[in-house]
Amino acid sequence: LRVLCREADDQRAVVAFQATLDTDAARPVRVVSQVGGTDHVATHPLAAGLNTIDWTVTVDRPTLWWPHALGEAALHDVRVQVFPATESDGSLDVDAEPSDERRLRIGLRSIRMRNWVCTVNGERLFLKGADQGPQRMALAEATADELRRDVDLAVETGLDLLRLHAHIGRPELYDAADAAGLLLWQDMPLQWGYARGLRGQARQQARAAVDLLGHHPSIALWCGHNQPAGVEHTPWPDLDGLGGRLSIAGRVAAGQQLPTWNKTMLDGTVKRAFERADGTRPVIPHSGVMPHPPRFDGTDSHLYFGWYWGDERQFPAFCRAVPRMVRFVSEFGAQSVPAGEGAAFLEPERWPDLDWDRLAHTHGLQKAAFDRYVPPAEHPTFESWQAATQRYQANLIKHHVETLRRLKYRPTGGFAVFSFADGHPAVSWSVLDWERRPKPALAALREACRPVIVVADRLPATVLPGDPLGLDIHVVSDRRAPIAGAEVTAKLSWAGGDHAWRWRGDVPADECVRVGTLQVIVPVAPGPLVLDVELELPDGERVTNRYDAQIA
Repeated sequence: LRVLCREADDQRAVVAFQATLDTDAARPVRVVSQVGGTDHVATHPLAAGLNTIDWTVTVDRPTLWWPHALGEAALHDVRVQVFPATESDGSLDVDAEPSDERRLRIGLRSIRMRNWVCTVNGERLFLKGADQGPQRMALAEATADELRRDVDLAVETGLDLLRLHAHIGRPELYDAADAAGLLLWQDMPLQWGYARGLRGQARQQARAAVDLLGHHPSIALWCGHNQPAGVEHTPWPDLDGLGGRLSIAGRVAAGQQLPTWNKTMLDGTVKRAFERADGTRPVIPHSGVMPHPPRFDGTDSHLYFGWYWGDERQFPAFCRAVPRMVRFVSEFGAQSVPAGEGAAFLEPERWPDLDWDRLAHTHGLQKAAFDRYVPPAEHPTFESWQAATQRYQANLIKHHVETLRRLKYRPTGGFAVFSFADGHPAVSWSVLDWERRPKPALAALREACRPVIVVADRLPATVLPGDPLGLDIHVVSDRRAPIAGAEVTAKLSWAGGDHAWRWRGDVPADECVRVGTLQVIVPVAPGPLVLDVELELPDGERVTNRYDAQIA
């Protein structure tokens, strides 16, 4: 049974049904459908064997399903019953008991995406999200409470979206997301390169995914393939050695720009299969593909500044230089060591002689990247290095998210940090470990995802006395109503002095606005330079932020 909400607004919703019925002999059947309080009855003649039937049910003045940021996640019960019948003398004799039935829950809503900006029931929504792998490596061993808890944690963090990264989740997760109003980006379980014989199976599984999951209102997007590789390698093998990194970078770039069987043929097949089975949601053929011939459109971006390449401070400049690449950034971040007892598997008592090979092979640690960004050799103790990795991850996530939110709708439609929670003991990009113990990056992500934030241009890491500074201050609001009379204060402090600024004004609904520009000459005062900004809202809520630099 496939059930899809084809369209929905405050006047009516149309629910499309498709059922495959198997009968041992030719006969008529009566199919009774219920959606909430709306009933639909129809008679269908069946031939012996498999039969596919389609019908629609229209619900007048429906109660709509909304993401938690926009409203209530109203759900409706659906029941479909099949009653065998016999026909004699022109009349139909219908059995009193159904031969079979199916029950599920559906949300009545419409979802669209244009230029990577999502609208639900006609309301625009900037998507703040995270990638999520399987809840456990042995997914069948996860409990229903554990699956629901991940959804609750995502909502508590202020996220609107979880991307189910390269896997199909357990039923309890989708039910929990439906009830919580959490949107899901649903990947097909395809990652990197595949042989040509997979194409037919992938087509069938795309259709099966719609049959299995299509009724869930939380599913906002189908994605056919994560990072289709253009050559026979995983995109991120051992990164040691400049020559090796340049070789891999060249092959990956060629795979992005040149036609490949995976990217062009396989992913096109999967995309068409999704579109034919489900015309109610956006579909993208793959994730992490740069603009390339012939249309130079591309999809979402995976941008690991400060981990696989470059410096994390280069990210804002990249956004300005190539805005098409930040329409939706679905992977970014840095690895960090788990906190507290979660780090026991690293055997910290062996510091500095950890079993780096075992940690790489079994627990995902990428030693070459750590050597570049948070070198273990610079830390006398394991605890010092552990804390440094956590600070680095939290700092990167904070500033990347603030940059993307400041580009709200111009051109960015949202983001998904990589990643939310681990499925096994790991040194990874996740902000929660496999026991759901938080890393400091979770708090950084939560603060950066508040409905209203105040942000400033980031201070350089080091400034010189006499340097001129010009820093823009912005307020980003996801609220659905304007904010009248908001007040922003900024205070720049250094050893022996400070300077303050104050602005007052209105913030439009669902917008990012520039409040003003802070201009100052760096004083002759070697030591820390700290910028504190605060937003006071009319209801008394205060939102703060802090940036720091060092005066040389």
